[in-house]
Amino acid sequence: MAGMENSSEEQISSVDDVVVDDNTNTESEKTERIVKLPLSRIKHMVKLDPDVTLASQDAVLMIAKATELFIQDLTKEAYTSTVHSKRKTVQRKDLDVAVDNVDYFAFLDGTLDT
Repeated sequence: MAGMENSSEEQISSVDDVVVDDNTNTESEKTERIVKLPLSRIKHMVKLDPDVTLASQDAVLMIAKATELFIQDLTKEAYTSTVHSKRKTVQRKDLDVAVDNVDYFAFLDGTLDT
């Protein structure tokens, strides 16, 4: 069975290599790979601000990337709390602990309350 797992891992890494090495993609496909969030939805949210009259594609891309990094950071901190509690599922209380323990999440204090 260990040989099967090794074979699967090799297949997965080779598939990843093919995707990374594929240079036939258009510029828009490369942009979509940089971020996972839908850029059209982010652009729509940016336009909801009455102070914003025009948002460039680069600005929308940077907002999307910053949002993804922020979410990644918050979930990593929450997961750390989950592991310390010897659980496998991240719960809301783990997010609360992350907000309380990390200074740069302090602005979220109280926003997760229902």
